[in-house]
Amino acid sequence: MKYPTLFTLCILVTTLLQAQHEALFDDVSSFGAFGGPILEFSSINGQLVADVGGGGAIILDEFFIGGYGMGTDYPEVSFETEIDGELTEIDADIDFGHGGLWFGYVRDIEQKMHLYSSLKVGWGRADLEHDIADLPSDRLFVLTPEIGIELNMTRFFRIGLTGGYRIVNGVSRLPGLDNQDFSSPTVGITFRFGGFGSYWDWD
Repeated sequence: MKYPTLFTLCILVTTLLQAQHEALFDDVSSFGAFGGPILEFSSINGQLVADVGGGGAIILDEFFIGGYGMGTDYPEVSFETEIDGELTEIDADIDFGHGGLWFGYVRDIEQKMHLYSSLKVGWGRADLEHDIADLPSDRLFVLTPEIGIELNMTRFFRIGLTGGYRIVNGVSRLPGLDNQDFSSPTVGITFRFGGFGSYWDWD
């Protein structure tokens, strides 16, 4: 998927939301807000990694919309590159980070255990880091749908346990790597602190 196509898609979604503004928000009976850390386990270049980050959002009934940020610098990749005029095999660290919009739906929010789902739509960057070699980087588009359960621990604290899949597009300049090396199944743990659903009822 090319970036002009993504831009056109974003404009279309924005237009549709504006057109449906009254239908979306006139019937909202409760709202809230939350923030907290996110821990996500996945695979990059065939290596198990933990992405650490955080996010926050506003809650409108059973839906939420906000933003997030994630990153890791653990995985490595090996390849040959020219250093001081000689072809040398090196091990480089992969620095991968992304952030953007975060949409979610939480059903039966008052139940102690209930359905939790979300979609992260983000943009980011992947860099190769090495002490000597000057290595390239890529700008990336990242899409991560996920579904699982949420546990109400206290009135203002909830934990989401999810499984999903991270789709990455835009890897073209990193030696030895492509989109599939960053795209991966994910297992996530989301900690949400705030006010939820009917706890902040405005009826």
